Amino acid sequence: MVLSYALDYTRTNKAVTSRLCRDGRNATVLYGVFSTAEKLLFRDATRQQVQCHLNNKVHSTVFVVGAPRTEREHTILQQEAAVYGDIFTLSCPENMNEGKTYTYFKEALEHFPCFDFYAKVDDDTAFVPDKLSSLVQSVSRSTPAIIGRYEAFYHLQDPWFVIAAYLVHGLRDMSWLWHIPKYTAGCLYILNAVAVKRLVALHPTQVYGPEDMRTTYFMQIIRAEVVNVYSAFHNAQYEITAPITNASLAVHECKTIESLLNAFASLCRI
Repeated sequence: MVLSYALDYTRTNKAVTSRLCRDGRNATVLYGVFSTAEKLLFRDATRQQVQCHLNNKVHSTVFVVGAPRTEREHTILQQEAAVYGDIFTLSCPENMNEGKTYTYFKEALEHFPCFDFYAKVDDDTAFVPDKLSSLVQSVSRSTPAIIGRYEAFYHLQDPWFVIAAYLVHGLRDMSWLWHIPKYTAGCLYILNAVAVKRLVALHPTQVYGPEDMRTTYFMQIIRAEVVNVYSAFHNAQYEITAPITNASLAVHECKTIESLLNAFASLCRI
């Protein structure tokens, strides 16, 4: 049965690849929205945002999931893939901080070589692709770069955070955290193709840990330029003090379908 699942999602991925990178197409950004099999309502809510132009000649959006573990997960993903053609299934098991992000960038580069930039997006993040795709036009395509909200890593000053990190990650080495006083927040960040290629060339064997911090750590190793969007990415609970404006690009922590729909509506209306 596991082999059957693998064959099915391999065929599905090939179909998505053929659709998105057909006829020598050269596109700008692939938006990979991280999801899990059971979160189909969030995927449907995002798909409904036709006013946000999630898919056009410049960019495309896919939903990124880990390899299905049960027949139910397999059925959900295969049915959606057949209807929408936007499911990208990774070879790794579903996880949050055990290498899913690294696997996504590695396999997105393999399956979708026609893109110049690859975005990792949380499924509780509303975003406005047109503005983001315009933003990256000014970012280098010849040297490694990462675009996102670059912020101070205040938790490093808290010894309890470090202790908790060791415990949560099975007492594995977490000393690499001390090398990232700042990190690119995981709600949404974009790597150019050069950065992805150099990331993959590292052949990292340790990919566990908070995924945004681990990615930042790798970006430091390859000396990627950081393009900081500052407050253009903000959190839903802070809308009262930091309302959505024409400069806003993404809203994170939309933990309900309603808040996600509202954030998309506001972002794409302005």
